[in-house]
Amino acid sequence: MRMLRVINDGKALALGFALLTAFLQATVPAGAIERKSSASAALPSSAIIIDRDDRLSRDDYSRFAGLSSTAMASRFGATGVVRCGSAVGTGQLVGAANVLVTAAHVLFAPGGHPRGRGASCTFEMLTAGGRQKIPVDVDKVVCGAREPYGQPAVKDWAVVPLVSPAKGVKPYMPGTMRVPGDIVLAAAARSGGQENYTLQLCHARKVTATASSGLREVAIDCDAEGGVSGAAILSPEGAFLGVYVGFRSAHPGKVGPFSMSHYNFGLSADGALREAISEVATRSRTLSASR
Repeated sequence: MRMLRVINDGKALALGFALLTAFLQATVPAGAIERKSSASAALPSSAIIIDRDDRLSRDDYSRFAGLSSTAMASRFGATGVVRCGSAVGTGQLVGAANVLVTAAHVLFAPGGHPRGRGASCTFEMLTAGGRQKIPVDVDKVVCGAREPYGQPAVKDWAVVPLVSPAKGVKPYMPGTMRVPGDIVLAAAARSGGQENYTLQLCHARKVTATASSGLREVAIDCDAEGGVSGAAILSPEGAFLGVYVGFRSAHPGKVGPFSMSHYNFGLSADGALREAISEVATRSRTLSASR
């Protein structure tokens, strides 16, 4: 069940839709709609475009940035598609080759149950050595909330081990997001569950909330849609700065300039999220050493 809340003159009206979730926060302007979405085959497009769609394919970004294929793989090669049950989103390897970071709502359905397990919950990526598809060990997740629906957005993150490490992939390493500052949004899917790798040079614009741990919610002017949920917010040099969660807009589906009533947002790799990455990576190394 997707929950959508439309804010009108300070009053919230709850509407039900399948597999798309939204929640109300004090920072949401009157008239805005807020959504945290994870794409499925039945999910219509919910793209939030700022000014125009500036997302580029990997090849186009390589030409735009003047980067070789080796540099592209080193900086932006750890992103892939998360398929969990009927949900499709984006995830990435951070800190180690078997540590996946994504948005919690990509992995967990309303009620807090995993959307899938084993072969029905996987991380899939394209590498120079071919396609890799690895099961996600959802029972060992560390996350802000197993049921992020109705929770503040700063809890909508998940760090989870893969059953086995990806091969020939350089994981992203955590960095610190500057706000305002340049960022790259690295996505692997789009609404409708389609695989679609894109990169976009855009900007972290404003901190809109801060958790007690120091993790920040940040408004960004990047373009995004349903399958981008869980995507990496990176530095232009490839450091992991945070994870994309969703959008707030007074006119969803309609192109418009960045404003506090029309923007996408993500979470910074600070506080509890950074600690979880370190914890899961350390646990994975310890387990591998004991085998």
